[in-house]
Amino acid sequence: MIAMALFPVILPVAEVGHKLFGKEKVAELSRISREALRLSAEKSGVMLGELMKNEDDVPCPFDGNYWSLSHKPKYVTAVVSKEMIGIDIEEVRPRSESIFSLVASDEEWELSQDRSWHTFFRYWTAKEAALKAVGIGIGGLKVCRIIAVPDENHIVLNYRDRLFRVEQLDYKNHIVSVLKNDKEVEWVIA
Repeated sequence: MIAMALFPVILPVAEVGHKLFGKEKVAELSRISREALRLSAEKSGVMLGELMKNEDDVPCPFDGNYWSLSHKPKYVTAVVSKEMIGIDIEEVRPRSESIFSLVASDEEWELSQDRSWHTFFRYWTAKEAALKAVGIGIGGLKVCRIIAVPDENHIVLNYRDRLFRVEQLDYKNHIVSVLKNDKEVEWVIA
């Protein structure tokens, strides 16, 4: 039996949000991210509770529900789940090629069709989604290993002998990754 579906939500950041800086920008991105989270909870039939983080800035569950969000200047994404969850979004854009080796080993790169920026951000967001679910963050990047790339929308990872299945969406030059494991994913784009 397949567990309840996940409803990751992607929302655009309004043009006015692109002109903000510093604390105002962070506050606006946080507001939009929480709106995406509210929509994910609504689709999941969950009443959104108080959103708190622990001393390590890891989201704390509310009423047995886990949550994760991510934001970039143009889009935000969020998801609610009954199980540990992680989500990440990144815009595909070139950076220094020296970071390729920071994100994946040669063995991991061999699992892909190419060593492009698109693949780089697929790997990055998949690892980030898995690591957010376990409350580690990018500090566990080298320990989290990609073990399979079954298709253009899925990646399988291993973190400390625990397997994670990630579903990905390529949306307007952004890669969004959500930890799915045995769940169906129904993307919500507003």
